[in-house]
Amino acid sequence: MRNLKPLVPALLLLAVYLVADTCLGPLVGLCVTALLGAGEFLLSWIKNKRPVWTSLGAALFVVAVGTLSLAFEGTPLGKIRNPAMETVACLFLALLVRPKADLSTLLPASVKLSPDRARAMKRILRAFIFLLAAHALLAFASAFLLPLNVSAFVSGPLLYILVLLFFLVAMLKKRLLARVDSRDEWLPVVDGQGRVVGKATRRQCHSGGMLLHPVVHLHILNTQGDIYLQRRSLKKKLLPGRWDTAVGGHVDFGEKIEDALKREAREELGIERFRARFLGSYLWESSLERELVFPFLCVHHSPIRPDNDEVSEGRFWTRTEIENPANAPLLTPQFLHEYHRLLRHLPKPPSSPA
Repeated sequence: MRNLKPLVPALLLLAVYLVADTCLGPLVGLCVTALLGAGEFLLSWIKNKRPVWTSLGAALFVVAVGTLSLAFEGTPLGKIRNPAMETVACLFLALLVRPKADLSTLLPASVKLSPDRARAMKRILRAFIFLLAAHALLAFASAFLLPLNVSAFVSGPLLYILVLLFFLVAMLKKRLLARVDSRDEWLPVVDGQGRVVGKATRRQCHSGGMLLHPVVHLHILNTQGDIYLQRRSLKKKLLPGRWDTAVGGHVDFGEKIEDALKREAREELGIERFRARFLGSYLWESSLERELVFPFLCVHHSPIRPDNDEVSEGRFWTRTEIENPANAPLLTPQFLHEYHRLLRHLPKPPSSPA
C-alpha cells in the first residue's frame, strides 16, 4: 500500500471511540463510531467515485468488539475492548513505518518531506507503536488478573496519561536537540550531482543518518612525485593517529567548493597560496556517513606549516611506502581508496622549485 491516506480515517475512528467510550460511555462510543465510519465511507465514495473500505472496516470492527464487550459486561471478556482497539491501531500504524512506506502521501502535494525528516517521523511512530503495544498487553493482563476498577483504570485513563507523557517527552527532546543544533556546524545536503537539496548539522550527518554532504580533499605532491600525508590528531574520534590525505574537510552551508578548499588548506597546513587541479568527484560511504568527495591535486604551493590542533604531524610518503601492504594499517581506508582510484597512475611531475 503506497498511498497511506486511507489509513488516517481508520486510525482517527479508533481514537474517537476510545475517547468517547471513556468520556461518554461504551454505548455512546459505539454509536458515534458507527455514524462517523458510515459517513466517512459515503463521503469517500462520492469524492473518489469508488469506495474506500478501511474506515468502514475499522468502524465495523469497533462495533463488533464493542457489542461483544457489552454483551459480556462484568466479565473479563467485557473488559478487552480497549486493548483490542489498541492492537488494531498498532497494526495500522505498523503499515505507516514499513521501510517502503511513503509518508509524503499523507501530506499535501505542496509539502515536501525530506528523507531525514521521513526517517525521524518513522522513528517516532515506531516508539509510539511500542508504547501502545506494551499498554495493550498490560490491559489484556489486567482484564483477567486484576479487579474491575483497577483494570478499568489501566485500559482507560492510564492510556491517556502514557500518551500525554510520550508527546511531552518527544517535545522536550525536540527542543533539546534544537538547542544543540543551534550551536552545531551546518552542512549542505546534496544529491549525487552536488546540487544542494537541504541542510543538516554535522552531528546529523555523522550519526548514521546517511545524509549525503560534500567534502574537499587536497593531495600535495613534491617534484619527485611523493605524496604528502597528515597524521590525524589523537583527539579525533574516527581513526585517530592514522595517516590521511594532506587536507580534508567539510564544505559549510552556503560555501563554494573552492572557498572550502582554501579554508581547509589554511586551517590544517597553513598554506595560503597554491594551484590545484580538480580530479573528479566520487561517492564515499562508511557505516556512519555518506560523502560526496571533491579531490584536488596540488604541486605548487606556499610553505607547509601544520596546525597542531588539526594535524599531529605530516611528511611526504613515497609511492613504494604507500603501496607496501605492511603500511596499510597505518593509512586510512578512504585515502587508500582514493590513492588507487585517482593517484596511483598519475605521472610524476617534472622537477621544478616548489
